[in-house]
Amino acid sequence: MSDGTAMPTDEALEPNEALNTEPANRAAPGRIGWWRRNRLWLALLLPLLALALIASSFRLFTLYLPWQWSAPIVAGASEGTLTQRYLELDGVKWDREVTVRLISLEPRETTDDFVAVKGAMLWAVNLEFEASPDQFLDACEVGLGDAEGNRYDFRSGIESANADDLYLAPVVLRCVPEDAPGPTVAPFSDEVIESPIERPRTWTREFLFALPTGVTPTEVRVAWHEPVYLVLTPPTE
Repeated sequence: MSDGTAMPTDEALEPNEALNTEPANRAAPGRIGWWRRNRLWLALLLPLLALALIASSFRLFTLYLPWQWSAPIVAGASEGTLTQRYLELDGVKWDREVTVRLISLEPRETTDDFVAVKGAMLWAVNLEFEASPDQFLDACEVGLGDAEGNRYDFRSGIESANADDLYLAPVVLRCVPEDAPGPTVAPFSDEVIESPIERPRTWTREFLFALPTGVTPTEVRVAWHEPVYLVLTPPTE
């Protein structure tokens, strides 16, 4: 049924109105805009992927819950021994045995290079390690705990003492001497790199933390691979 209104036909339209005459290979404006808008994030993605590959290339893993700190070794003193069995990617089992002694745990107003952010206080942890020179001990985890059960790591609360310098927190800590780290594993491969100088059986390292002002740490945690970690208490006077 017709209501008297004429319907337009292609014959009544101009050629460019009846048919889309734009070139078929012309890129959609929205597609170009997305790449342009996100080119900075795409550029940053490459170094992030490289870091992920480096982290995943380390070939030592634990036998049990690999992503949880679920097996504490509570020393009940300022000295204890961490023992752990872990696997290489080729299936070879290894045993780790490291004795760690908490020499001191002291507050610091500042250091030559670092200060705590406003509302925080620096704490210096001095540890002595004893282990066989052939053990893999390079990358480690060190953390503090307080009486309320709160945990503090090394990645926040610290800034450069020089206002013009940018402080970048380390991705991992090194629990070994800089010039004699012992054996390590090359990134992107399973190749073992021997230490240029044999690591001594005993050495010391200092680590800085920032805790909220008024909080006193009651324990120090030391670990290498999940799930095992060693819990030490500060030495008494």
